Amino acid sequence: MNKHALGLLNRIVFSMILAFLTCFSSVAGSNEHENKRVVKVMTQNVDAGTDFIFLFYPNLDILTAATWTYGELLQSNIPNRAALLAREIARQQPDLISLQEVTLWQTISTGKQTTVLYDQLQLLLNSLAALNQHYAVVVSNNLTHNQLPVMPSIIGRYDDPVQMVSFTDRDVILARSDLKKSDLSLSNIQAHIYEKLLPLDGLGKSIRGWISVDAKIRGKRLRFVDTHLETINPSVPETVIIQEAQSDELIKAMDTTDLPIILAGDFNADAEHAGIGPDQTTTPDAILAAGYTDAWHELYPKKRGFTWPLFLEDPLRQNPGGPFERIDLIYERDLEILNVQRIGTLTREFASDHAGVVSTMKIDNQPGS
Repeated sequence: MNKHALGLLNRIVFSMILAFLTCFSSVAGSNEHENKRVVKVMTQNVDAGTDFIFLFYPNLDILTAATWTYGELLQSNIPNRAALLAREIARQQPDLISLQEVTLWQTISTGKQTTVLYDQLQLLLNSLAALNQHYAVVVSNNLTHNQLPVMPSIIGRYDDPVQMVSFTDRDVILARSDLKKSDLSLSNIQAHIYEKLLPLDGLGKSIRGWISVDAKIRGKRLRFVDTHLETINPSVPETVIIQEAQSDELIKAMDTTDLPIILAGDFNADAEHAGIGPDQTTTPDAILAAGYTDAWHELYPKKRGFTWPLFLEDPLRQNPGGPFERIDLIYERDLEILNVQRIGTLTREFASDHAGVVSTMKIDNQPGS
């Protein structure tokens, strides 16, 4: 056999061996992945576009306070922030997403015509679709709703016909819709309102709740829960009592299932107990005592992963001191935390005044069904 033929034969044999090894490696990798079922989840407070602080000024009439709130909202650049959030989701590709403050803003004109000003949910879905990202609403929970009179001339909008502004707060769970049913199937969708709610002087109540879905991922089941607990006002001690009652109610509701659980949301409770911001409650301790693990603290016990506030309202500007509370949290029960990270912090433009949190978890320890 001449050198040319021998070289050709050697290349053929080498190619066959390489192909075999590649195939074997692929099969082995596939089997390894089969044995390590994982779920990637995300939580994000979308930011309503205002902190409503004017409505609680003691010496400010409701018309002026609502109008200033309307002006703050118009400056919040909600459509652009929806596009920024969609890009972050596209980068992360979470299987399940917990969203809070997914607000519907509507206006009512002097002619009694109702118009959608900003639908934060639809804006996000449209932005995701524009990026060829496939996500669908699993469950949406309508929460606090208010309708307030405004006078646009107070903020220099003399030709603005808006007479009333309507606000509807929502919590929403999204899920990927491009996966095979064997990779992700959903069932037992729930939506609840907490029994203990904060009265708002002359404005009804601050409605809070929790929503959940049971997800089956390649034969393994878990429950994914989204909540937004009551925010803390240091001048209103009742807010602490109400938030802690809501967290207790959530814990008790989850005690009815043996499924692995992921709690994800804006808990309005500083899990670092840093003592800097207002949200100092026993909520994180109660959740840990109930058998849950704080994903961030588990992997970064010595690193404070503050998530709020990234910027200050009206107009949007970076918080010069940086965030000082970790209130956007992911907890797990009977899972294994593989990774956790904050998102939306390393940018010149913020999608929200809250950082998001993403975590990947292993779900092998739950028998398939």
